[in-house]
Amino acid sequence: MSTAQRNDACLISVDPSTADILRRQTLIVLEANHYYFEELLEFGPEAQYALSVIYRDAFAVLDAIGWRRPDDPLASVDVPFTVGFVEQLLQRRYDLGHTNIDRLSARDEAVDVQTVSAINAAIEFDRYTAIALDRLVAMSGARLRGLPKRPSFCFSSE
Repeated sequence: MSTAQRNDACLISVDPSTADILRRQTLIVLEANHYYFEELLEFGPEAQYALSVIYRDAFAVLDAIGWRRPDDPLASVDVPFTVGFVEQLLQRRYDLGHTNIDRLSARDEAVDVQTVSAINAAIEFDRYTAIALDRLVAMSGARLRGLPKRPSFCFSSE
């Protein structure tokens, strides 16, 4: 018996630095949802399927960009984005924003220059990540809503 495969993704081309951000954030999506597996047998079939979709979408992204950065990355790679995966990225974006808000108070309380410098670097890294996620969500959102019947950049089961 085979499982029906979803075919509702659109392809977004990403450069190597965006692929690095996407790789890390996708792994965090997997990690953030792992605890549901502890109670998987208590879920009904619909909930089990919904959880599996999160993992399938994330694995599809990681398979496209690679589980680690290649030594000689391509100039761009096409990555499958689904509505569900975009929702996961939106959650990551929300979490990054709140993490940086929390860091601001920690930075204000820091007494040594080294700690302030480290916090500033973390804030800047997450800000850059958030900007990349905003761009990816905007690109994929525009493509996933109101798709034409047979677009060249997306494929659909319709």
